[in-house]
Amino acid sequence: MAKLPRVLCPVCNDPVAGVPTRRLGMLSVHDHKRTPRALVLCPGSMTHVPAADAIAVQEELPEPAAERAEAPTLF
Repeated sequence: MAKLPRVLCPVCNDPVAGVPTRRLGMLSVHDHKRTPRALVLCPGSMTHVPAADAIAVQEELPEPAAERAEAPTLF
């Protein structure tokens, strides 16, 4: 699973995932909505921001139990 840096959207100032682009040192703001149930994306979606502006790195999720090689035991 990939670790994506978190950047602030230039329009709504919400922390969202920054997706790597072909341009060196730049990130693309991931598609997001201002309100959860809206059908329109935020105007800041897919804009490019400098990678130096990253505020954090998204944590990787633990792998599901079905993908583990060995079954967990108590003792």
